[in-house]
Amino acid sequence: MRRILTTTAAVLAALILAGCSSSSSETDQKYADAVAAADPDDFGGIDTGKLASTLGDEGPQLCDQMKSSYEDAVAYARTGFSDKASAALISAAVLVYCPDQRTKLPAG
Repeated sequence: MRRILTTTAAVLAALILAGCSSSSSETDQKYADAVAAADPDDFGGIDTGKLASTLGDEGPQLCDQMKSSYEDAVAYARTGFSDKASAALISAAVLVYCPDQRTKLPAG
C-alpha cells in the first residue's frame, strides 16, 4: 500500500514539475478542491491550482465510466491511483461533474 501511495505521489509530482500549462476552469478547480478534501493524505499537500491542471479531464472521464457502473469507474481510476485515491477522485467527480450518478456510489 505504501508503495502505491509513493508511486502516486511521484507521478503527480512529475506531472506538476513538467509544467502542465493548460489553464483550468472554475469547475476543474472545484474538482481539485474536492479531491484534496476527500484524500488530504495523497492530494492535500499539492497546490489545488496545479492539481486541477494535472488532473485535466480525469473527472469527466470518471463520470463517463460511472454511467456504466461504479465498478467501471474504480477499474479506470485504479490504473493510475491507489484504492484510497481512486475513491477520492470518483466521489469528487460525482460531486462536481455528475451529481446525477450519486446513487451509484457505495454507502459509507
